[in-house]
Amino acid sequence: NMEVAIRSAKEVNADVLAPELFRMAQETALKARQDYRFKNFQDAKSLADQARVYAERAEFESIRNGGKREVVPEDPLANPSY
Repeated sequence: NMEVAIRSAKEVNADVLAPELFRMAQETALKARQDYRFKNFQDAKSLADQARVYAERAEFESIRNGGKREVVPEDPLANPSY
């Protein structure tokens, strides 16, 4: 979820339109990955959740500041597979 949130924030130019929140998301994600490598799973999960929140806030702030998605995701209910 952390990686998806960071990627989504990047898609709406959060690195330019909400740089502080985006930077905090990336730095916290890096710490989460490091803790995971050192088998500090509790800390890694906590940091990953924190990074996801920063990324989501950066994405929201970026959209509020005029950021737009390049590609609009397809509606999964438009063509049911059943």
